[in-house]
Amino acid sequence: MRLDKSSALPAVFLFLFWIALAASRAGEPLSLCDIQVDRAGKTLYILEAGPRRLAVTDAEESAPILRAGLPMTPVKMRFVPGEEFLAVVGGLPEGKVALVRVKDAHGADLPPAVEKVFDAGHSPSDVAPLFRDGKLLLYVTDRFAGLVREIDGGTGEVLRTFGAGREPVAVRATPDGAYLAVGSLLPEDPADVAQTSSRVRIIDLASGEVTPVSLENGISNLYDLELSPDGRLAIVTATRGNYRTVTTQVEGGWIVDNVIVVVDIARKKYIETFALDNQYRGAPNPWGIRLGSGGAFLAVGIAGSGEVELISVPRLYELINYRLPEDVQRAAASDEHLVPFKTRFAFGLEGTRSVAMHGGTVWTASYFDDAVGRARISIDPRRLDGSDADRGYPRKPKAVNDDDLPPAPDSPLHWVELNRLEPAGGVSVERALARLAPEPDETAVRRGERLFCNALICREHWQSCITCHPDARADALSWDLLNDGTNNPKNTKSLLFSHETPPSMITGVREDAETAVRAGVIHILFSRLPEEDYCAIDEYLKSLRPLPSPHLEHGKLSESARRGRLLFESSRTGCADCHSGEYFTDLMMHRTASQDPFEPRHEFDTPTLREIWRTAPYLSTGHWTTLRGTLKEGGHGNQDGRLDRLTDEEFGDLIEYVLSL
Repeated sequence: MRLDKSSALPAVFLFLFWIALAASRAGEPLSLCDIQVDRAGKTLYILEAGPRRLAVTDAEESAPILRAGLPMTPVKMRFVPGEEFLAVVGGLPEGKVALVRVKDAHGADLPPAVEKVFDAGHSPSDVAPLFRDGKLLLYVTDRFAGLVREIDGGTGEVLRTFGAGREPVAVRATPDGAYLAVGSLLPEDPADVAQTSSRVRIIDLASGEVTPVSLENGISNLYDLELSPDGRLAIVTATRGNYRTVTTQVEGGWIVDNVIVVVDIARKKYIETFALDNQYRGAPNPWGIRLGSGGAFLAVGIAGSGEVELISVPRLYELINYRLPEDVQRAAASDEHLVPFKTRFAFGLEGTRSVAMHGGTVWTASYFDDAVGRARISIDPRRLDGSDADRGYPRKPKAVNDDDLPPAPDSPLHWVELNRLEPAGGVSVERALARLAPEPDETAVRRGERLFCNALICREHWQSCITCHPDARADALSWDLLNDGTNNPKNTKSLLFSHETPPSMITGVREDAETAVRAGVIHILFSRLPEEDYCAIDEYLKSLRPLPSPHLEHGKLSESARRGRLLFESSRTGCADCHSGEYFTDLMMHRTASQDPFEPRHEFDTPTLREIWRTAPYLSTGHWTTLRGTLKEGGHGNQDGRLDRLTDEEFGDLIEYVLSL
C-alpha cells in the first residue's frame, strides 16, 4: 500500500492500536461481509463484521493489513465519489452510517480513520453516496422500517424519506444523480395469489416519486444491485422460487432457480430474468454483484457454493436487444461477443457473499473462511467456443489451510497462488488466496450456520436452507410440500424459537424441530448428513434471538403499545388464551379462519408471535399481508365478534403491541 508520508506519525500510533485491537479479538471469526477495490485496482477494503472493523491492504501484493474500528457491526460500504471516503452502514437496532477517510485529496492512500458518524435508523443495510448541488448526500436503506433516508453528509440531518417497500437491502444512484434504484429482499404480495415477487423501486430524486417495479413471479432474495455501464439498467441478484410445483424433486432447478434480474431504470420497467445455473448444477444463493472498471463483465458472488460467476455485459445487451454503450464497445475486444454469457469458477471458499472487480481481476471475500480470493481473467479470442460453461463441482484446495498462511492476526496479507483454471474455451483464470486471520476454532453454532448456508450439501447444489429461510426466518412464499398432501400450499414459517415451540410445520406434522431439520435435508435438499451435522444445525437455530422491533421507542413499548398489551391480556380480546407464555404460544393446535379449500386438516399449530412484525404474510395460506387485515377481514381470533366491539383506537393499540413483540 502507498501511504502519504505526511501521515506517518499518526499512522504509527494508529497501527499500534490496530494491532492491540486485533490481538484482543484473536480467535473470533471475522465474518467478512463486504469487499471493495479502488478505481486504480491497487487497494482492497474489507469489512469484518465480527470484530466491527474495516481492513485495508494491497490488492495485488503481500502487504500489511491496516485496520480501523467501527462504531457498529458493519453490513455494507460504498465509495463516496472521488474515493476520499468510504460510507459504511450497519448496526441494530440503533443503526449508523460512518464516513471513513481512506485517501487524501490527491488520491494517495491514508490510514483509515472514522471522521463522522450519523444515526441511520433501525437497520441500515446499504448506502448510495451522491453529490447534488455541491452537497454530499447519503441515501441509506432502512431495512425493517421499509425506508430510504436522505441524509446530509455534512450534518447528519435527515432531509427526506422515501417509502421503499419490504426490507430494502440494496440501493444505487445513477451516474447523473437523477434516480435511485432500490432492491427489496422479500415479496410483499399475498402468498396465495397468481403473482408474487420482490420489487425494484425507482426513486426520482427531483420529484420524490417512487415507482415500484414488479418482477417475474416467485422472484425473491434480492441481496444486491448493480448498474450497467451507462446507468440505464439495474441488475439484481435473486432467486426464483417455483413454489407452485410440488417439491417432488430438486434436479434441474425444479424447486428454485438462481438468477439475475434486469430492470430499465428510465422506463421503470422489468426487462428480463437470466438464470445463473447450468442445466445440471445450480448457482446457489447469488449475493453480491459488481461491474468491472472496463464495463465488459459483471462479477456475481455465488454464496451457496463458494464460487464467482462472470456475466458478459456485451452478451447481456445483445440478449435484451439493447445498444451497448460506446465506451464498452471500445473496451471490448473485437471477438468479445464470443465470450460465454456466464463463466463460473471456485476458490474453495465458503460464503462468497461479496465481490469486487477491476478490469479483468475479481476479488471475493469469504464470510465463513475469513479469507479473500483473487482471480485474474484472461481471454484468448482464437480459442473461444462461445458456450456457457463452468469448472464443475468446486473442491476445497489444500492452500486454504496451508501452514504458510499467516500465523497471527496482525501478519501481512500473504497471497498463495492456486492452480490455473480454464472454465471455458479461451477463458483462463489465475487464482490466489489470502487469509486475514488464522482459521478460528469453529463452535457448533458457527458450524451449524455454515451448513445452513451451504448448498453443496444439496443434490446438484440448487439451494441451501437460507433459500427459503433467509436469516433463518421466512421467504414470504407458500410451498406445496409433500409432508401433508398436495395441492395445499403452506406459508413458510420463521425458524426463530422453532426448537422451543414444538410441534413443527404449520400442520404440526413434525413432532419437533430436530425432526424437521433432518426431514428438510432429506426431502428438500434431497441429501443426507452425518448426525453431528444435523446437531450443529440444531445448535445454530437454538442460538437465534429476536431482533428489537422497529415499533419500539428507544427499546421500550410506546404508550399505544402499552395500552394494547392490556387489551391483549384481557378477556375482551382473548388473544392470550392461545398466545401465552414466554414465546406467546400455548403449543397447541387450533382452528383458524384461514383454511385452504383443498386442506384436509382443520387445526393448525399456534406459532410464536415474536418478530411477527417481519414475518408477513400471515396464517397458513399467507393471504393476509398485514395484521389488521388478518384480524379484521380475515377474522382470525374473531369468530365470536369480540374484536368488532373494540374502538378504532383500541384496535390500533392492540396491533401496535403485537407488532412490538
